[in-house]
Amino acid sequence: MTPVWADVRLSEIYVQPYIVKQGDYLAQLAFKFGFDADTVWNDPANADLQKLRSDANVLFPGDLLSIPDQVNKPPATQNVTTGATNTFVTSPPTVTVSVQLADHGQPMAGVAFTVPELPDLPPQTTGADGTAPVEIPVTLQSFTIALTTADGSTLSVPCSPGGLDPINTLSGIVQRLQHLAYLPAAATPDGLGLDGIRAALRAFKMIAQGGPPSPSSTPPPDSCAPGSGPVSGSSPPASAPASWPPWILWPRDDVPPDSQPPSQPPPSEPPHSAPPSSKPPASGPPPTTPPSTPTMPPRPLSVPPSGPVDDAGLSDAGVLDDETAQLLLTAHGGV
Repeated sequence: MTPVWADVRLSEIYVQPYIVKQGDYLAQLAFKFGFDADTVWNDPANADLQKLRSDANVLFPGDLLSIPDQVNKPPATQNVTTGATNTFVTSPPTVTVSVQLADHGQPMAGVAFTVPELPDLPPQTTGADGTAPVEIPVTLQSFTIALTTADGSTLSVPCSPGGLDPINTLSGIVQRLQHLAYLPAAATPDGLGLDGIRAALRAFKMIAQGGPPSPSSTPPPDSCAPGSGPVSGSSPPASAPASWPPWILWPRDDVPPDSQPPSQPPPSEPPHSAPPSSKPPASGPPPTTPPSTPTMPPRPLSVPPSGPVDDAGLSDAGVLDDETAQLLLTAHGGV
């Protein structure tokens, strides 16, 4: 059924501001409120938001999206036959979510998987690059990729479409570093502060720019954006590889916490207090996707005690420089 607001400029009708909530993305909102996604996104009323967010399906809680007025819009109509039973069937539009999976730094190619929330979907297989594409209805708030590994064990990867925050937010940076296994799944921007995020960025950039090999294993991502999904990361070995610099410390399961080496603040950077959260409180219900609980991935705990210190590309305002942002986006599958 054609949306009631298709081919109508918002400037010609009443406009209602909609406050984006966690998990919202444009294709989902278009179906929910009955408007054409492309028309609304490209309308001059949303020009400022379009400059701020390069991807309409990667929005941030608190963003203001101008949509057609929901109070005064014309009702949807259908022809009916009097004196007879009239049957109506509606099918929500779909979006494709792709999650790229890796194990020990290698793509998980040719691995069978299913999506329990889509029982009619036949068994699928990951591609040569480890990508698991799934076409889902926009009404589906979360789904699970259930993988069958070579040894016959299963691995569940929870996904929340629309749960990925933009790259130009601290939470979006942290999420991508988590998916790539440079931060623990439970890490938050508030808890890490700028110094903690910078330390993870330094480790990531060293690997991405040709440093020592990255750690391994596959923690499941807990958020995906429609289109390309996050590349799964890895969990740490029992101890740091010999090729890694001694200042990148690894938590070890076999060592009591109080005997682990303490982290040291960067010598050439003043300490920062944790910045206020870049994410406003969500006005809707909390995401239904449970947090993933993989083996804790490696977390850089300190920086070199001497020598030049890279600023990691993150400013005091919490903004990545263009080069670092592009590097992180590329490693994360383009989103």
